[in-house]
Amino acid sequence: MLSFSPAAAQADLGESYDENTELTVRGSVVEAKRETPGPFVIKLRTKNRIYNVVTAPPWYLTREQIVLREGLELEVTGSKYIGKDGYLFLLARQITDISTGKVIILRDTHCRPLWQGHRMQRGRNQQLP
Repeated sequence: MLSFSPAAAQADLGESYDENTELTVRGSVVEAKRETPGPFVIKLRTKNRIYNVVTAPPWYLTREQIVLREGLELEVTGSKYIGKDGYLFLLARQITDISTGKVIILRDTHCRPLWQGHRMQRGRNQQLP
């Protein structure tokens, strides 16, 4: 399985969302964990490649009761970019759980993160999804 630097995901979160690179992919979550401070990143295996999908801060996922775990079949729409570490990333705007049809919107119509302007500090006892 491919590996990537979680620190790179955090650094790359500053990348602006580019609608010109937006695409929609379908695949299976092969890894869903948080290793360092920063956004919750999942690895999504499609037919041809693995995308490191940058979702949202863990506190936001917890607050919205969004659980992303291995084995889920998802459709993700997002802005594709190559991270500073050379790995392929997808900055998620919308995620659909294929089995339930549940749609998770992470960015507004102007592609701004829905958590923007909220306090970005995690509680000490907060559980990650």
